[in-house]
Amino acid sequence: MKTKRILHIAIALVTLTSLSSFLPDKNTDWQKFFQRSPETRANMITMVMKNRLDLSEEQVEKAYRINLKYAQLNQPYLKNKDNLHEVSDKIEELNNNRKDELKNILTPTQMKKAEDIRLQWIRRLEIILNRLKENDFTNQ
Repeated sequence: MKTKRILHIAIALVTLTSLSSFLPDKNTDWQKFFQRSPETRANMITMVMKNRLDLSEEQVEKAYRINLKYAQLNQPYLKNKDNLHEVSDKIEELNNNRKDELKNILTPTQMKKAEDIRLQWIRRLEIILNRLKENDFTNQ
């Protein structure tokens, strides 16, 4: 049961950025990333999208507006870090809405690439969670 709850929290964090590959890099401290202002998060996510998906300038502007909108909508949920698992359904709903809006500005090729990157991040999280489970959730 504890493993399932941790998996749901991890999935909520992944879906929080929807196309979660848009985090700046693998060395980013997740907690610090989510504590930044919505404007900063939206800008960072948009710049990574631009670089990884080869967005046009028009797509960058539209993506930033969408990312900012959802970063602002997610902000109240991120402030209450202790109850993140309780709001994960709402966060997931917001991120699904964000993904739907992004579909309107991305080409099919860009969407496929974004989905592939997102799946890579999910696989990485699953590996981390399995290692934590094997070590009984301790840092040994």
